[in-house]
Amino acid sequence: MTSVPSTVGIVASGEDVLNDAVFWVDAGRSSISNGALTNLGTGGSTLNAVFGNTTGVDSFDPALLTHTGTNYLYLPGGSNWATTPDAAALDITGDLEIVVRVALSDYTPTASQILCSKRASGQYSWQLFINTSGTVGFTVTTDGSTQITSSSSVPSAGTFVDGTTYWLKATRTAATGVCTWQYAADQATEPTSWTTLAANVNGASGNVFSGTAALDVGGITGGSMDGRFYRCIVRNGIGGTTVFDADFTTGITSGAQTTFTESSANAATVTINRATSGRKSVAVTRPILLFGTDDYLEVADNDLLDFDAAQPFTVMVATRQWATITSQGVPIAKKTGNGSTGIGWLIRNAVGTPADTVFDTYDGTTATNRTMPTSKTSGTLAVLAGVASASQLTAYYNSTAGVATTRQAGSYANAEVMRIGRLSGASTQYVDMELVAAAVWRRALNANEIATIVNRYT
Repeated sequence: MTSVPSTVGIVASGEDVLNDAVFWVDAGRSSISNGALTNLGTGGSTLNAVFGNTTGVDSFDPALLTHTGTNYLYLPGGSNWATTPDAAALDITGDLEIVVRVALSDYTPTASQILCSKRASGQYSWQLFINTSGTVGFTVTTDGSTQITSSSSVPSAGTFVDGTTYWLKATRTAATGVCTWQYAADQATEPTSWTTLAANVNGASGNVFSGTAALDVGGITGGSMDGRFYRCIVRNGIGGTTVFDADFTTGITSGAQTTFTESSANAATVTINRATSGRKSVAVTRPILLFGTDDYLEVADNDLLDFDAAQPFTVMVATRQWATITSQGVPIAKKTGNGSTGIGWLIRNAVGTPADTVFDTYDGTTATNRTMPTSKTSGTLAVLAGVASASQLTAYYNSTAGVATTRQAGSYANAEVMRIGRLSGASTQYVDMELVAAAVWRRALNANEIATIVNRYT
């Protein structure tokens, strides 16, 4: 006699539950193949999730950010960077040394990318950057405005590989204006052996201007580099006293972080700045998919994602949203129409109170929703789930279930695609978010099974 699995017992692990899903994508497990994220569920490749946005499949689709055990700050361009306030220790006027550990997406960018700087209008001290030609540039001023720029003569096209991590070091001697540039292959600690990028370059001599600008890492207001930032070191003197050491590999311990303390004796606060639109800065401590303003994943219509009257099912997303939580933003949906019209199901942010999340179902006649029992907190990773038994609907925020309600009599089946990060019907209703995983089951998960998913992803 074949035994029937208990609907209330504790399952072995979240993996067991996820392996039972018809659709399952996981930022740490799914691979990208032919412009799509592979489905790990039992539905197979027919449910692969295609990358997309309103301008077509391009570099602005959700970004898959990998993690191999080393934390880092991901900067996607735009108004994203890290910063620390001006301080006396940072007002270096003499010899100067800057060391960074970075991985640029493109070492010959279409626009120069600032790696770190201490500059503002009329308060310009210095700046280290990558030129469009691939050379490393170093600019200083002696008066706060007149820029003295020197660049290495070796283009990175012959030295650096896009997406690969390197250490870069630049120095300037105040008395002579001589600048040097060096690099080293990636390693966990600051290198002791360096390769020179170019012969020493003589710029104008003189002391660096002591300004009031903040120290910016990975960009400035209005524009940042595109890639991964691991560490930024500033020294007063060549090989001198370390006055700033932002080590993102150790300072970042949680993806929810917005600040940390740099490890020099000055112990300054480093703040991670996030744009108000598009992709945001991310403290990467695990694999994630980063969504911007109009990014989404799309899965073709399939009967496995449609649910007739009384067909049990569960839909889940593990996601983080920030202060830009969008009213009516939709983390996952398979629904026609817009607003209270149409047929299907979705998880969405509530209207007017976007910190609340709702599990909605529509049978073409009646719209029924269940508000999750806990409001979302900006920056907090949470598992949001909607569970439909044969007769009831329940919304979960992590392991906490809301009050169940009676399910509609009609079917939720439709011919619409399923989308993650956007409503699949007539309206857009995008949501900026970090996605860890999403899944759909053709059965109603019980509370213990939901808890194993929560334990896995949070």
